[in-house]
Amino acid sequence: MRYYFVQILCLLSFIFCEKEILSENITDSKSKEDIESTYIGNWPVNNEKDKISDFSSECPSGVGCECSLDSDCLNNNCEKQFKGKFCTLKEGDVFPEFIAYDQYGEQVNLYDFANQGKYILIEMGAAWCSPCKKLASYFAYKDQTIISDRIWRPGYEKIYDMVINEEIYFVTVLYEDIYKDNASKYTVEDWYSEYPDDHIPILADENKYLHRIIKPTGIPAVTLLDENMIVVATTTRGFNVAFDKLLSIKNDD
Repeated sequence: MRYYFVQILCLLSFIFCEKEILSENITDSKSKEDIESTYIGNWPVNNEKDKISDFSSECPSGVGCECSLDSDCLNNNCEKQFKGKFCTLKEGDVFPEFIAYDQYGEQVNLYDFANQGKYILIEMGAAWCSPCKKLASYFAYKDQTIISDRIWRPGYEKIYDMVINEEIYFVTVLYEDIYKDNASKYTVEDWYSEYPDDHIPILADENKYLHRIIKPTGIPAVTLLDENMIVVATTTRGFNVAFDKLLSIKNDD
């Protein structure tokens, strides 16, 4: 009897070990990239971001560079701006790849938000910007202060619902801190502590890379992208152009 009992224990032990080995093999079958690319903020991951078309910001002909004629620019769009004429981002262009620290101190690739079946709003702002604070307070606390501003329009509360319900992505990019020095990971950490919204990634434009490309003349300046990182609506100041375009698209749907 004791002999059979020992045999049964050995058989059960073998089955248990086999399950453990199988479990380890399943884990090992996941690519290293899949395991290591999970963001603390639970932002999406796009394992095909390398396939997104190239974007050029290299001078003399890339977006953000000085120009005289449309033909001087790779995207054939030379526009007069505050301090001269520059190759300017336009509808149909691919938005630049941008890797920056978020509010959790982790480096995030903006292209990870592509190919998720959602529109993307990119807000260019600064920590000293009063209208930026009002918008952040609206999303974080549903603060109604911004609604009394003349720039606010009926229907924009739908944008809030889309962000909270994760129907779209809203990404805040800060290029300066409260002292108007270049933003850092501490800038976005402080911003998040003041406006804690887990639905919105906050990225630090430490070297003003996106700032040089967008060249905002009034902030927040919001750009609307489709799921392929293609510019759908862009402006150098305000959020009306992007918000209105997004609502128009959603209403048509």
